[in-house]
Amino acid sequence: MVELERCDSTQDELRALARAGAPAFTVVRADVQDAGRGRRGRSWHTLPGAALLASVLLRPARPPAELAALAIVGGLAAARVAQGLGVDARLRWPNDLVVSGRKLAGVLAELIDGPAILLGVGMNADAGLDDLPETDGLPPTSLRLEGARPATPSELAVLLVAELQPLCARFDAGGFEAVRADAEALDALRGLELELAFADGGSASGIARGFATDGALVLETAAGLEEHRSGLVARVHGGALRQSPE
Repeated sequence: MVELERCDSTQDELRALARAGAPAFTVVRADVQDAGRGRRGRSWHTLPGAALLASVLLRPARPPAELAALAIVGGLAAARVAQGLGVDARLRWPNDLVVSGRKLAGVLAELIDGPAILLGVGMNADAGLDDLPETDGLPPTSLRLEGARPATPSELAVLLVAELQPLCARFDAGGFEAVRADAEALDALRGLELELAFADGGSASGIARGFATDGALVLETAAGLEEHRSGLVARVHGGALRQSPE
């Protein structure tokens, strides 16, 4: 594991290592990111050492068309890390981890030549409420605020890789279908009425019914079952609006 006090982005640091031939499960972790980013280029800023800010190199054996689902596989691994520390973290499609509707972490899966995946994970760890970064609609939380057993960012990175390795082995053997049941068991949206917002200004409403075989969100609408591979959850029945996609 490469550990840095500061960098622009762990994704950028890992990309350079990947292009130089670094093996699968190489990790870059930083105490501070000056240009950390999440989905759609959103920034991620935290106090030094208050979060897990890490990128993990995955070298999957599946065809490139299947690799977008590794964002959910990565989220599943991160959720299991939190659960192992006593926090009931759940997956919130497309790339959030939540605890009772509060955002604990975000996951970014970036495809590069190889093909390979740079799996970025930002998880609030030893942070108080006033120290947490702003989110795009969900109130934030941290492992400490949720009563987790203490763990340093370095320890969290080791735990993350330990969860990722067997999940990625199953993914390599059978695609997302091999881990879909595990992901659906931690799906925070399953069975809820929600509205999706799309980048083109469109929307879709229905009841979340889990994941398709490629990791797409399955939505039960008046017209039947639909599979969505992009978009953001704009509204959950009884919940607040989230920021629309750019």
